[in-house]
Amino acid sequence: MPYRNQETVASWVRDYLEDRNVDASSVSVLEKEFTPGPDSGLVVVALSNASTVTYIQPVIADGHPRWMVTFEPRTEGFDLDAAGVARLSADLSTLADLCGYLQERTEQAIAEATAAGV
Repeated sequence: MPYRNQETVASWVRDYLEDRNVDASSVSVLEKEFTPGPDSGLVVVALSNASTVTYIQPVIADGHPRWMVTFEPRTEGFDLDAAGVARLSADLSTLADLCGYLQERTEQAIAEATAAGV
C-alpha cells in the first residue's frame, strides 16, 4: 500500500510542505518499523515549544488505513507564556493539517488503485 512506502509518503510530505510553505526542518519521514518508540512512526514532527515526541502513522481501523497522531508521554510538565502557547497552537494546527492531508492522499491512492484493478 502506498501509505507504507517511505518514498511515496516522503513525496506527499514534500508536496504538503511546498504547497503550504511550512519549514521542512521540523518534519522527518522514516521507514515504517513495527517497534515501540519514537521511530515507529512514519512521519515525525518536531514541535517548536515542546519536546514531546510526536509522529503520524497509519493505523488500520475497520479494514481501512487511518492516519493518527501519537504524542509520546512526557516525564515532566512545561510552562509557556501566551506567545509560547500561540506558537504551540500553530504547531498543532499544522500537525492536524498534515495528518488530514496524508489521509486525503491515502484515500486518493487507494481509489486510484481500486479503479485500476490493483
